[in-house]
Amino acid sequence: MYKGNTGLITNYVNDIRIANQAEANVVVVGPPVMIRFTVAEFLKRGIKEENIWVSYERKMCCGIGKCGHCKIDDTYICLEGPVFNYVKAKNFID
Repeated sequence: MYKGNTGLITNYVNDIRIANQAEANVVVVGPPVMIRFTVAEFLKRGIKEENIWVSYERKMCCGIGKCGHCKIDDTYICLEGPVFNYVKAKNFID
């Protein structure tokens, strides 16, 4: 039987030990709503926007930029990502 944490990841962000928050980099992967709220928690902890990375891999289909399924604004996720710095990703209209 699983004995680890369960529930919302945002409940556990403050439990993560980060030695140097000014230099720490974090990667957030998951559904969009989870990414949004988890990034917000890391920002509250003082992690810089440029040190936060998010994945849009869920948007990819063909992987070569032909089908357009992954296109957000003028960005093809499969060609330019799928992992993006939050400074850029926060402006994606998904």
